Amino acid sequence: MKIKALLDRIDQFLLTIFKWLCVTLFVILTIIITGNVFVRYVPVMSLHWLDEIVELSFAWMVFFGSAAVWILKGHFSAGDWISRLLHNPRAKAAYRLIVDLITFVFIAVFFWYSRQLYNRAMEVTAVFEFPKKVIYACMPISSGIMVLYSLRFIIEGLVRIIMPKKE
Repeated sequence: MKIKALLDRIDQFLLTIFKWLCVTLFVILTIIITGNVFVRYVPVMSLHWLDEIVELSFAWMVFFGSAAVWILKGHFSAGDWISRLLHNPRAKAAYRLIVDLITFVFIAVFFWYSRQLYNRAMEVTAVFEFPKKVIYACMPISSGIMVLYSLRFIIEGLVRIIMPKKE
């Protein structure tokens, strides 16, 4: 049980970081976009740097938010009518394992290519001249976390097949 408690603490730690990061980025986006709308009607200053901050904030919010939802197994799943038809706990666990394996393959491929994109990015942004890698970093980091959690879900699925819980 110590491992389960440790994993739960890691879950809560990551979720807290992701929650506050996403909330902060959303507030930044709201302020910048509201400011941009205001400046269009009351031209007191130029927001020529707006695009770079919006791009970074939106990308980080989306990818780290996705990782948080992944940890909670909260992503939308369309039409999970198959598991309701399965009455055997092992069959349900096997079905869930198949779904977890398919999603693992998808997220592993995404991780691989996002890491390549990050490694190949050499350009800098036009206004602030910070590396595009800063913007792209959210993809391999978040997908790497999702890969690790997918492996955890697969292991948990195997355990449910070997030692099914009575319903």
